[in-house]
Amino acid sequence: MSHRSHRSRSRGAVLAAAAVLFPLGSGLAGFAHAAAGPHGHTYYVAPWGLAHSPGMPFTTIGQCSAVMGPGDTCVIESGTYHETIAPARSGTAAAPITYTAAPGAQVVVDGADPVTGWSAVSGTDLTALEGRDSFLAGSAFAGAVATGQVYQSQVAVDPSLSGNQVFWNGQAQVEAQWPYPGTDPSVPVMASAQSGTTDSLSDSALTQPSGFWNGALLTAHNWFVSETGTVTNSQVGSITAAGLPSCVGLSPNQSTNYSLSGKLELLGQPGEWFYQSSSHTLYFDSPNGSKPSDTSVEVKQRAVAIDLSGRSNISVVDLGIRGATARTSAGSIGDVLNGLVAHDISSDRQLNPDPNMVTAPDGCAVLTAGETTSGILLQGSGNVISNSLIDGSTGNGVAMSGSGNTVTNTTILHVDTLGSYAAGINVLGSHQTITHNTIEGSGRSDINIDNKVAGSTAAGHDISYNDLSGYGNLVVDGGAVYVCCSVNLAGTVIHHNQLHDPSPFARSAPAPGVYLDNSTYNATVYDNAAWNRTTYGAVLINPNGQSTSGNRIYNNTSGTDTNVASTFGGTFSDTDIINNIGVTGADPGITNSNNFTPVSAAQFTNPAADDFTLTAGSPARNAGVVWAPATNGFTDPAPSLGAYQYGAPKWVGGASRVGEQVQAEAFTSSSGISPHAAGTGTVIGSFDGGDWVGYDNVDFGTDANLFTAFAGVDDPYANKGIEIHLDSVTGPLIGVLYPAGTGGFDTLSLQSTSITPTSGTHSVYLVAPGSQPGFGNIDYFAFTHAGSQPPTAGSATGALQPPGTTSAP
Repeated sequence: MSHRSHRSRSRGAVLAAAAVLFPLGSGLAGFAHAAAGPHGHTYYVAPWGLAHSPGMPFTTIGQCSAVMGPGDTCVIESGTYHETIAPARSGTAAAPITYTAAPGAQVVVDGADPVTGWSAVSGTDLTALEGRDSFLAGSAFAGAVATGQVYQSQVAVDPSLSGNQVFWNGQAQVEAQWPYPGTDPSVPVMASAQSGTTDSLSDSALTQPSGFWNGALLTAHNWFVSETGTVTNSQVGSITAAGLPSCVGLSPNQSTNYSLSGKLELLGQPGEWFYQSSSHTLYFDSPNGSKPSDTSVEVKQRAVAIDLSGRSNISVVDLGIRGATARTSAGSIGDVLNGLVAHDISSDRQLNPDPNMVTAPDGCAVLTAGETTSGILLQGSGNVISNSLIDGSTGNGVAMSGSGNTVTNTTILHVDTLGSYAAGINVLGSHQTITHNTIEGSGRSDINIDNKVAGSTAAGHDISYNDLSGYGNLVVDGGAVYVCCSVNLAGTVIHHNQLHDPSPFARSAPAPGVYLDNSTYNATVYDNAAWNRTTYGAVLINPNGQSTSGNRIYNNTSGTDTNVASTFGGTFSDTDIINNIGVTGADPGITNSNNFTPVSAAQFTNPAADDFTLTAGSPARNAGVVWAPATNGFTDPAPSLGAYQYGAPKWVGGASRVGEQVQAEAFTSSSGISPHAAGTGTVIGSFDGGDWVGYDNVDFGTDANLFTAFAGVDDPYANKGIEIHLDSVTGPLIGVLYPAGTGGFDTLSLQSTSITPTSGTHSVYLVAPGSQPGFGNIDYFAFTHAGSQPPTAGSATGALQPPGTTSAP
């Protein structure tokens, strides 16, 4: 789900509390504040506040911002605030300015505003529309109007926005398009071209009459390029578009998947919307068929929810944002975003070259779309995002520039849904720290560094202890960590990362853990573990027929795949591939020693549960050479091969997730599902449409905002959806998990989705909606609060780990 619930307190109770906090006559007129303490004043904000009444809270966060100075704090009560937090001044290192949610409060700073004045689209309205557009007759839109489920409202959407968003009860809805993309924006349903040219494609599914698609927006994904253009000519079975880059065109190269939007004719599914800018009319197909209320539908009107541009030493703690992003600027120092819960932060409609490219634009410049303009923009120096949850972006989750910034203990889901070089975390500048994060589900790569915007040098970055999966949903030429092209990585280290489960789509081409593409050099990559169809293993080095040198590949593990460190053709020099488990590249110029094959003989502890530590009898023990820091912690006479030293505490990557782990077979009621034995123990499966399983007395703790399941899905059954209901099979819906394909029902991986924040103990029902065939198996699941407990040094702790694993102390 893409919203935060508002835990209610009665207005009378809060007013009574306010009377205690702010006795009448104690405050300054117009300033809702408590007496100044040793660290400054504390101001309060509440939706019911009375800003000009002495002793009462402000009504907006902006009123707090106007009066706050160094050392001051703004405490915000539960509510949705349709504004942008923009501090009027900076704090100091010793006395930062702080914005924080009140204890237990659910605060959303919203980039969208409510839409009012709804009316049903009538037959008369439809006739008038058909008079201006003959293709509307007999369209999906006309059919939906006939059933009375389409509504309209006049609303002026900010034309400067790069893309629109519409929310229904806090959940992002789908813009009308063909084919209907489904409800998971990370893995949309698309059409597939059968042939194409530079600017046209052919597909027998294009059965619409000639001229139907003229003016529509084409979005296409082809091997390594995603692109958009405007249809200028459409015939039955083909379309031609203008405005496309010259990089690849529409001629299928492995595959060309595409969609079409921008036509009112396409609106016909519950939850779809269409905005006609010429008439300022928003059309909405009501999800429940009833007329939208004045508060249920919102439309995006602001791009930024938290604007710290030009401000330093600002702390933002435990706030939510929706339909907008947060940003610092090049001059920002010491800003902290901690405990942020951010949904649907960027929404670009078209792919255009990034305005901040540092290389000369070429035919492939569109690859850079959104790299420096989308996602949370962490710019400047010494700024931090920590203990946070980011879910949903057409571009980045986070874009880092400047120097010395940090993203840590943060979960990032469902990003880069347009499939450019944007990523879960896009890394520019120098000496950035990206550690203990979980990134699941990206259009191309989970972490990206490329020379077109980052330049030819990427120095001093620490990319470590991350859990990276689900990459390559839209284009296949990427990796969990992707670096291109001819980038000097001297001083940057990529280590102790878990790299696994790329998208089934990505596996048709390179899907390595770390991809050092197009002559990237001086990389140091060690102690990473890769598994489950990473194709080329933990590392792939591609000189692309040129030369590369200075790469150090030590002690990486391929847990299930044949290769661990692969190489493509070119010239290698001063390159070490040493102490790895799996097949390695053996080109001239590579020092290739102390590597172990085959992977199947390495004697891992429990590969079915993704535990690739070594057993006592493993031949990878005592088989390595000492190379610090990759072999630090070894206890045998010689180091172990691979990412885990025998006898040392096991390191674990990813953001911490603390919560009760529930064994799936421990259900208290069910319909249609069945348990069976698997490699990890007992699992439940046979989820067909309408089947469900229930669990009593599940402890959510406080404000659990994430559902994670250890699930296995055969690829043809992927993304079917598991609904999560409270208290009954038809009770409140708090989230939906769309499990990605893992390559088999008994090949399991951790998969997550955000949920409506929920506290306390509840009965939980997992329901397979609709009538589709079963999606797969579940071993266990948990409800957690993302980032609730920072990891200790060298590990990421938390309850949700495969059976038998432990964390380093």
